[in-house]
Amino acid sequence: MSHSMMISFPRLFINGRAFLFSHAMNIVTGPKEDRHLLTGLHTVADVYCGDCREVLGWKYERAYEASQKYKEGKFILEKSKIAKENW
Repeated sequence: MSHSMMISFPRLFINGRAFLFSHAMNIVTGPKEDRHLLTGLHTVADVYCGDCREVLGWKYERAYEASQKYKEGKFILEKSKIAKENW
């Protein structure tokens, strides 16, 4: 992923850091569902690796709070799932 596609500083999630991206490639998107996240209610869809089908994060389909609308159509991807350490 290009740094130009990354639009947010790291966020801390259960499995470590994650980043907000405007674009993602080689992914498969699962069904949409409503989730109560730390920033409020969102409609999201899990995002899977197009090759191995491992969950990489999710895509924000809808944000119900006005302050969170900037996330719509963007992806949260966990760093540990998209980057190898110590190459």
